[in-house]
Amino acid sequence: MIAAPNHLCLAIKNDLAEIARLSESVEAMGQKHGVPAEALYAVNLALDEILTNVISYGYDDQGEHQILVRLNFNAGELVAELEDDARPFNPLEAPAPDVEAPLQERPIGGLGIHLAKTMMDDMAYRREGEKNILILKKKIIR
Repeated sequence: MIAAPNHLCLAIKNDLAEIARLSESVEAMGQKHGVPAEALYAVNLALDEILTNVISYGYDDQGEHQILVRLNFNAGELVAELEDDARPFNPLEAPAPDVEAPLQERPIGGLGIHLAKTMMDDMAYRREGEKNILILKKKIIR
């Protein structure tokens, strides 16, 4: 983990248990900067949903992979950047689930990405070489 006053960089393994460690780091950084609890909750929930998808579905092997998470807090905005070497996947292109359909008629999947999209103020995706890079932005209103 690398931490600077407004920056945190954390490498986690592709293991669902690592999400809790990330969540603690996000919480600590947010509290240090006076980020409101509801904004921290939104960021942590979005990171949890996205990382759960990457770890659960993104890799073609059972090997250990590193996922980098960079957090920056500047000018009233919390920015999280996730970088992984999973197969290419742009979550912004995932179709929105039909939340009005009866539960038994809904296909499995897509709800976590939808939740992340609605909780963040902005999201961007790009593929650089063999890496997926997803940027999540949350405005901080105090």
